[in-house]
Amino acid sequence: MNDHNHDHGRAAYAVLRQVRPLHLQAARAVTSALQGEPLTMATRALLERLDDQGPQTVPQIARWLDVTRQAVQRVVDDARALGYIEVQGNPLHRRSHLVALTTQGADAFRRLHTGELAALAGAAADIDRADLLTCAAVLERLTQALASRAQAETSRRSASSRGPVGGGSTPSGRAITTRGGRAGAPGGSGAVEV
Repeated sequence: MNDHNHDHGRAAYAVLRQVRPLHLQAARAVTSALQGEPLTMATRALLERLDDQGPQTVPQIARWLDVTRQAVQRVVDDARALGYIEVQGNPLHRRSHLVALTTQGADAFRRLHTGELAALAGAAADIDRADLLTCAAVLERLTQALASRAQAETSRRSASSRGPVGGGSTPSGRAITTRGGRAGAPGGSGAVEV
């Protein structure tokens, strides 16, 4: 790695080192703001997503939050019990219903968010607005770059674990062949010789 790349990597890492404590402090602030509210941080995130994007399916929300569908379903159930969301039919998919904000849910989120924006304005009063917008843009680009890199690495590993059809090699370089055709094929044992 040349010096320019090394310096660039250090600069990106310096950003990441600030994201961790920022996230922790933001979580503490949200938790504090939710004192006395029937909402959890997860429910608040769900309401925000639905306020921003409109009705969505549980799988869509799970992909955005990068959590399991089951975890989202639990939050949906909690928010539904509070009267903050409703489940609607989905014209595109009969079994994957749409989750939508109710008027009560939209009002609750907007009331909370107004308070959050006021608190953030006070906390960031000494930071230039243009700097905040630049920071947000840089964080978005860095997040996208890291996500793309992780996805490419996952795809590369997945492809290399499958190996070439009819054989390949182990990480140590030893040949792999299958007896009787592909693994599990009729008439073949599917055993792998190393």
